[in-house]
Amino acid sequence: MKAMQVKNSDCHDQGSDRRAPLLSPLLRRIMVLAALLVGCAIIYGLVLARFDLSKKGGEIQAGATISEARVSLYLQPIQIDPVNESIQIQISVVPLSRGASTVADHNVLLKIGRGNQVENLQIAAGQLLPEVKYEFDLHGGDVRNYPFDKYSSLVTLTASERAAGGGEHAVPIHVTAWEAAPGFDVKAMASQQGNELRVQYEISRIGAVSFFGLAIYTAMLIMMTCALIIGSLVFLGVRKIEPTLVSALGAIIFALPALRNAIPGAPPLGVRADVLVFFWAELGAVIGLCLFIAAWAREGAQP
Repeated sequence: MKAMQVKNSDCHDQGSDRRAPLLSPLLRRIMVLAALLVGCAIIYGLVLARFDLSKKGGEIQAGATISEARVSLYLQPIQIDPVNESIQIQISVVPLSRGASTVADHNVLLKIGRGNQVENLQIAAGQLLPEVKYEFDLHGGDVRNYPFDKYSSLVTLTASERAAGGGEHAVPIHVTAWEAAPGFDVKAMASQQGNELRVQYEISRIGAVSFFGLAIYTAMLIMMTCALIIGSLVFLGVRKIEPTLVSALGAIIFALPALRNAIPGAPPLGVRADVLVFFWAELGAVIGLCLFIAAWAREGAQP
């Protein structure tokens, strides 16, 4: 009977050995770390496919052909201000052919429409071809949607020349529009309506800005989670009180506003991303510190 019990015990031990984990704790951690790195690489690849992080600017040609045009213009966005909903565009009158003189050989009145205003630009014969900068309104967007805010702006152009009898007649315009601006993706579309040439700009944040903004807000959520985990585990008595963690929690509280201000093209405080992430992250970090201090006050070492 005893021999059978010993044999059964040996079989049980052998079964237990067979059910023992085949991987050591270190090997399991290595595999988990490798899986995390592979997951991060896949996510980064998907981000690169979703966001064009390094798009190159280009040009479009619109209006009459160079051979038919009497006026050639170059439009270049200089500065985009979503907060004030404006875009500054430089409009340059350029020679109709490469290597031609930069002095006008005939009088032309160029009318530039921007919203409800019309600016008159006189191109005088014998004078240097002019270059001006105007601010145009941005429409259809809201900076509160940062970093996915999008806008549009319209430029209307007409040119006229005084006839021999004293009247004016419209002349064809050729336009080259540059499609780039610091921190923004710019697309230009042109259409001809009668004698008026309309250039529509579609504006959005470049992929690098959108990606970096998302990364910063994600980092805020991670920091808030870390602060809450530290404070909660210490407060519940699951982990012992380590006074050095107070510095880490305090650093998180002051690092979050610095991260917020480091966002490229940082919008004014109060955009939707702030309401959904930043304010909650700051509040969570403060709560984590308060929980830690409460646990220390209750159970900290006596002097």
